[in-house]
Amino acid sequence: MTTIKALPHFQCQALSKFPGWPSLEESPYAWAFGEPAQKRLSEIQGFITAPNYPLTRDRLEAMTSLIVVSTYGTGYDYIDVASASDLGILVTHTPEAVVAATAELGLTLIMALMRHIVPHDQAMREVLTDESPNPGFLNQDLTHNANSQIVGLVGYGKVAQRLEEILRAVGFQVIYTRKHGSLEGHPGYHTLSELLSQADFVVVLTPLTHETYHLIGERELNCMKPTAYLVNISRGPCVDESALVRCLTDRRIQGAALDVFEHEPHVSSELRQLSSIILSPHTGTQTLEARFEMTRDAVANVEKGLLGIAQNGVNTERWTRRP
Repeated sequence: MTTIKALPHFQCQALSKFPGWPSLEESPYAWAFGEPAQKRLSEIQGFITAPNYPLTRDRLEAMTSLIVVSTYGTGYDYIDVASASDLGILVTHTPEAVVAATAELGLTLIMALMRHIVPHDQAMREVLTDESPNPGFLNQDLTHNANSQIVGLVGYGKVAQRLEEILRAVGFQVIYTRKHGSLEGHPGYHTLSELLSQADFVVVLTPLTHETYHLIGERELNCMKPTAYLVNISRGPCVDESALVRCLTDRRIQGAALDVFEHEPHVSSELRQLSSIILSPHTGTQTLEARFEMTRDAVANVEKGLLGIAQNGVNTERWTRRP
């Protein structure tokens, strides 16, 4: 009998959309890799996982019948893909399902920074009394229209391309760069250094790889305009958080918004103490529609993988199915 396991981030209310799936159930993390589980791990042929549950070589080796893994999302930096390939395990992800929700969060954070939504909310709560006027009448905190601002997209995958469409519709000017796949000659393409020096908002949209670890560090932050903002909706370690804290503390840039963190789920006290930053608890895909589509696609990836079909595969070139 085919056994498919899904870890807790998987939205089990969505499992009802797939009646008849054999042994498809949510597994507590303790069940999946705790001591009592070892004798049962060999039963698992399909596995659906998420960032909080890394699949190391030891764990992959323990699942001796495993054929296919699907991430619950687009990133797969928490899976030992090389070991999976060595062991004949297909690794898949759900890149299409996350695009709309993540891009829309990017717009939300940019707009919140541009129009000073968070500090204005705090001022209303801290300054306003029954006797005092609206604090908005007490200062000249002028912000900007979208059509006066340049957004620089670091990375130009599907989320970035969707975000570009939304931003242009609102009126922003958009420039972009990416490390692989030349865009030279395309309207809006800039080198990273050019982008950093011109953008009013720098949005990090790259996957996490050895090349993109700390892609935005001290040197890159120092290239940004003092009036600019940094937004990260990709992976936390793409930004050197210690460098960002120093930069914000010294007011070398205007502010930042982070939906992801370098040492997730831990968020440093230094970040939490800064008033110039918006902190969001990794909610890029946290919509009903996105989570349903992620669930649907993860299940479909496993279904296809069990049939020997590499749908949304990330190691397809190296994958040779286990006998």
